[in-house]
Amino acid sequence: MANKKKNSEAAPTPEQQARAASSSRKKQRKTYVSKTVKIVLVVIGVLAMLLSVSAMACSGLMSQAEDTSGYKLTGGVAATINGTNLTEDTVTKQIMSMRTSYGYTKDEDWAQYLVDNDLTPKKYRKQLIDSYTQQILLQQAQKENGVTVSDEEVEKAWKDACKSAGGAKAFKKTLKTYGYTEDTYKDSLKESLAQQKLKDAVAPTSKPKDSEIVDYINENLSSYNDARRSSNILIKVDSDASDEDKAAAKAKAQECLDKINSGELSFEDAVEQYSEDTGSKEKKGDVGWDKLTTFVDSYQTALEGLNKGDVSDVVESTYGYHVIKCTDYFHVDNQVDDINQVPKAIKKYVSNVVKTQAASTAYSEWLEQYKKDADITVNPMPKDAPYNVSLKGVTKSSTDDSSTTE
Repeated sequence: MANKKKNSEAAPTPEQQARAASSSRKKQRKTYVSKTVKIVLVVIGVLAMLLSVSAMACSGLMSQAEDTSGYKLTGGVAATINGTNLTEDTVTKQIMSMRTSYGYTKDEDWAQYLVDNDLTPKKYRKQLIDSYTQQILLQQAQKENGVTVSDEEVEKAWKDACKSAGGAKAFKKTLKTYGYTEDTYKDSLKESLAQQKLKDAVAPTSKPKDSEIVDYINENLSSYNDARRSSNILIKVDSDASDEDKAAAKAKAQECLDKINSGELSFEDAVEQYSEDTGSKEKKGDVGWDKLTTFVDSYQTALEGLNKGDVSDVVESTYGYHVIKCTDYFHVDNQVDDINQVPKAIKKYVSNVVKTQAASTAYSEWLEQYKKDADITVNPMPKDAPYNVSLKGVTKSSTDDSSTTE
């Protein structure tokens, strides 16, 4: 069973790119109905990380364009960060590379893009410098805190990513789509691992107290109340299956259900005998709590109609035919008064959320103070910078297909 997940495209402005690169990860969502689907979901997660890394690269955090044909460099220093110079040429090359990549080679197109995104050349440059500045500061902080990443750690992360994506060959093919090679992706992995180690060093967090978990659940009760845990029997049907194959699969699911209803088979035995969902079959059909994952609509609708212990009729989805059993139910009338009211899986999930949020807050506060304490000087933009175009007379595009992508 597939999770429904929206993919967002990183906007090409430095401000949006920096947000994408530094934003905290979305809550990880799990689904257990199909081993194949699990792999796909992991790949989606990896691709989300790739998009974030791509945004960093576009904003100059991880790459520098060297093609300077068609424009002149100004030289000079754009900013100095704790004694480290960020050259004006580095900023210019990156901006001009971005213009080329997104098709804004003509000054009028570049001007239109800036206006459509409420930017000016000066503001765009400042945002890009801010992105570089943060990376430089983080690298300095890593050194100060003794953060290192070994080749073995990078190799392990690489192998884990390949395994999750269905093998090195498949993963390399995916990376190529995003303009990465194995080596460049490993470089990004090393930086990501270093940043995580820095977070652990400067913003350590402890295990949340039970009272903190209870408070969080009560503050977000609608997200967890009436959660249902379920087990699943799946008879798979390929998307291009014939009507005869579909009918045969449905008949097999009905046969399974009839044996459960008659008492000939327990649900757990039926899972072992009938289910073709290898992921959940190893757990006696268990697919977890619906509030902690996202099921396809037909599955979710059927589950919401079940009380604890109920077994559904045969349910059709894009993956085949399911027989669903509601194995647990969580509900409180007004609020959670005691942690013992909360199922272990939900408690563990919320504990991770609370800990992650606390770590994120602590890290943000540390980073903000670290920036304040830094000696940062940003120099004026050169008037003859090749990206410094006139915006006089340019108005926002009236159509919905402007250059902004969010």
